[in-house]
Amino acid sequence: MTADVRDYLFDLHGYLHLKQAVAVDDIDEMNSWADAQREYIDRPWEDGVEANRRGRWIGNVHTHTYNVENGVNFQNIIAAGPVFERLIDHPSWVDLAKRYINSAVNGLSIHENFMTVRGQGGFIHIHCGGHVPLSYLTFRQNNTGDWMVGQINLLIALTDIGHGDGPTVLVPGSHKCTEPHPRLEQDGKGLVYDGATGEAAGTAFGVREMYLEKGDALFFTDAITHGSAKRTNPGERRTVIFRYSPRYVRERFNYRQTPDFLAGLTPERRQIVQPIPPQERAGSEEA
Repeated sequence: MTADVRDYLFDLHGYLHLKQAVAVDDIDEMNSWADAQREYIDRPWEDGVEANRRGRWIGNVHTHTYNVENGVNFQNIIAAGPVFERLIDHPSWVDLAKRYINSAVNGLSIHENFMTVRGQGGFIHIHCGGHVPLSYLTFRQNNTGDWMVGQINLLIALTDIGHGDGPTVLVPGSHKCTEPHPRLEQDGKGLVYDGATGEAAGTAFGVREMYLEKGDALFFTDAITHGSAKRTNPGERRTVIFRYSPRYVRERFNYRQTPDFLAGLTPERRQIVQPIPPQERAGSEEA
């Protein structure tokens, strides 16, 4: 695919399917890490009480969920080891993220990074769309080659994800639609997130199921209307998700990286993880 065709398709549809983006050995290593966290997958909350949802810590990785049907998120996954750290500026997508976010002007940062493990019955509600007036849902291209995409989601499949496996669903082109999706309209106003119906995004009008092979990555603007279908098959759906944004967009949960972790990063990776270093008094405890 030429760069011009790729740009056209991303502008038109709002997503790209990157086939075999991550090496098999790296996928296997990430799955091995997940296999070793069975205790946290089965009991992710600090006191074992789902209603409290106080996440547990595995070093500097934190268990979390947005809604219980979403499964378990291992937030700040870059702190889980070198195989995850390498994803920060992975050659399969980092130049694309820089291009569409326009990093020469806006810089580049990671807004969120996590692994999701989702079992049978799990799903995500439908959310986002071009109608939403949020800075990180900006999508502009001015025909001079200058892009301004407020956030890009990079979803890596750690398992094959086909029909019945709870695939990500997208409404192609909806990143430019000023009308809200019918499931995202209430009292004449457009919503960011449909949590009221209790239904998986896969049942919504106009969605397309995105099937991925293990090692594929789905690269899409967060402005596109998206979510996931309910997983009806046995087993688990495993993905790793990175959200890239301009450097002015703060890291979502403000996880503080340890000095040792930051010191071990390459200069390029540190610039993405900490694009605006803190201003601190010389000799202070934080320096």
